[in-house]
Amino acid sequence: MQNIRPCGSGSLPPAVKARRAASGAEAKRVALVAIALVCLALSFRAAAEERERIPGACRELADRAGLPLTLTHAEAVRAIAYLSLMSGRDPAVRRCRAAMLSR
Repeated sequence: MQNIRPCGSGSLPPAVKARRAASGAEAKRVALVAIALVCLALSFRAAAEERERIPGACRELADRAGLPLTLTHAEAVRAIAYLSLMSGRDPAVRRCRAAMLSR
């Protein structure tokens, strides 16, 4: 019981003081990282709005699916994933896959 400090001493161990000082700097660092990520996400969103043209060999498939001749990047990624799932027996699918590989 002799090693216990009284509650009203007012002094903190050096490790606790250092941790409290570092937590303020860490909070500033976290805030700066969050702001940087938001700015980065906004710039990617602006770049994602650019539209990509569908290759000529894929127009028949695009007409079947009712897609426009230009797609956003996200739509193009979904279309490529869907193209990989389509049957290779269809000649239009084979032509479109060949066009995508030559890009």
